Amino acid sequence: MLKTGEREFLSESTDEYVDALVDRARVAQKEFQIWSEEATDRLLLALARCISIHAEELAIATVQETGMGNVRDKTAKNRFASMGIYRSLEGCVGQGPLAVDKRRKVMAIASPVGVVFGLVPATHPVATFIFKVLIALKGRNALILSPSRRAAGVSTQMGALIRQVLREQGAPPDLVQWVEASRSRTTTSALMAHPGVSFILATGGPALVKAAYQSGTPAIGVGAGNAPVLVCADANLKQAASNIVVVQSRVGAFTVALEEHGAAVLSAEETQRLLAVIVDPSTNRLQASIVGQTATDIAARAAIRRSSPIQVLVVPTHEVSEHNPLVREKLAPLLSLFSVVDEQAGMKVCEEILALEGSGHTAIIYTHTPRLTAEYGARMPASRILVNAPGMQGASGMVSGLQPSMTLGCGTFGGTSTTDNVTYTHLLNVKRVASPIPSGSIPVLRELKERLTALLRFS
Repeated sequence: MLKTGEREFLSESTDEYVDALVDRARVAQKEFQIWSEEATDRLLLALARCISIHAEELAIATVQETGMGNVRDKTAKNRFASMGIYRSLEGCVGQGPLAVDKRRKVMAIASPVGVVFGLVPATHPVATFIFKVLIALKGRNALILSPSRRAAGVSTQMGALIRQVLREQGAPPDLVQWVEASRSRTTTSALMAHPGVSFILATGGPALVKAAYQSGTPAIGVGAGNAPVLVCADANLKQAASNIVVVQSRVGAFTVALEEHGAAVLSAEETQRLLAVIVDPSTNRLQASIVGQTATDIAARAAIRRSSPIQVLVVPTHEVSEHNPLVREKLAPLLSLFSVVDEQAGMKVCEEILALEGSGHTAIIYTHTPRLTAEYGARMPASRILVNAPGMQGASGMVSGLQPSMTLGCGTFGGTSTTDNVTYTHLLNVKRVASPIPSGSIPVLRELKERLTALLRFS
């Protein structure tokens, strides 16, 4: 049963609507798949520039509609997800021959997957929208998006800008479509399972990601980004600050460094006041109402004040347990601070945090000791291990050498199908054309032949 106020559609109406979306997407994709690399990159550049130019306007619309985040940070993220992502795609091969292995006489050829269906969360409605458009079109795919209804207005604004650019560049407008906000959730489910949809990019809550994987359509999903940060004894404290795990010898100095950079490190009494207003007693989870809110607004709820503006709230805590709401993903400027005796104890706490919520996503270490970096990287069940780098910016490739992306895989650690930062290569079918090679011309084949011969002798 749909919630009160939602518009209900008969299954036939939903089926007709979904069929029409997919049919238009398939026609557009067939026309688009023959575009050259140069023409495709010109289209992507025009799309990226358009969203970058409107980045602040779209950020303002997002904050006003969703009530989450702030204009400055969303503007920066919109520009990264448009021009930053474009720069990572420019000049890459998205269609046709990719590489030739002359020794093995194998040629790799890229082909589109076809129609891609993407989920867009309310937390990043503009950045995720343009990111998925760029990587889908780079691979000559068509894209149907299902934006969050909490961001219906700005999503429609985004779609209109993108379709205008598509028309101006001579591309089929139906390359990019989106589900109307008035449609019920059954429309999203129907698209996931539609035989004309080739692939799903699932960015959203656990229920939606799980539904994508259970739909029967190939999918890539994401997991919780609950990244622990280990601050070692030799760390540059001015660089460091998520779930923060600090060796005891540096806690005092680290607290000072945090406060110098706009954090409010809470006292025990302040912590109790804060938890009383942000934790739902019926679930022992943080209330959804704090998602995307500023630290100043959250602090005001508990009458927490500082002489200068509060950029982030840091809450000292001790227990890594499902009963501790501070250990879970927060989606707010609220960080947990653990004090440990040494780096080994810190690594254990980081492992426990990831196991509770966040497996496969990201783990961070601040140290200048290669041995600690290597051990941390080996021990953490995370797809991205950042060293002396901020979590979100480092994991998404803003300030690191990782592939720029707004969709971060968590591998089998987190129940998803890749550990990669997702990009256009994940939306390609790569064919391999293989020709015969002379027997014994490649050492590995000679070794295989010798092993087979030996096995036959003993059979």
